[in-house]
Amino acid sequence: MYSRNIDGKVLTFGVSGLLYKSNLLMYDRQTESLWSQVKNQAVTGPMTGTRLEVLPSTLTTWDKWRRRHPETVLLSLETGHVRDYSKDPYESYYRSRSGLLGFFKNLVTDFPGKEVVAGVTVNGEAKAYPLEKLRKSDQIKDRLGDKTLTFAYDKATGELRVSDQNDQAVPYISVYWFVWKEIHPDSALFQP
Repeated sequence: MYSRNIDGKVLTFGVSGLLYKSNLLMYDRQTESLWSQVKNQAVTGPMTGTRLEVLPSTLTTWDKWRRRHPETVLLSLETGHVRDYSKDPYESYYRSRSGLLGFFKNLVTDFPGKEVVAGVTVNGEAKAYPLEKLRKSDQIKDRLGDKTLTFAYDKATGELRVSDQNDQAVPYISVYWFVWKEIHPDSALFQP
């Protein structure tokens, strides 16, 4: 999740339908620049190179979120369009161990490419932390750049919190390993 505020202006984003290095590109309606979700920056158009501020977010289930935040308002499924919003059109892709047409088989060999990681960058240094390993531990510590990171997973809520040695939140992005590795080819993969 990103802030829409760039240099004092609020941008409105949409889905372009295009891919960049195996990841969806967003576009902003004001300049029509294309933005990489994983790079969190514009990759084409007038805003090329401009970075988006990563905001805290979490990957959890609706049930766990609702228990923790019962006041959450949900968008109506009554959209006026004929579509079954209770079914995720990408569900079979998420469950599959292979990518589209198996194209990423040779991209990563050190870890299953379709595994989800928490991708973190500190001063330009990138590292990926397998979510399944983080979920199996109450707390993991690691060093990245000049920071000591603490990963705390709350099993009741499904929320992952990443903080530094000063207990400041460190932003991360949940993404498939093969996508993270494509965008950050020098990224290390956390091994406990």
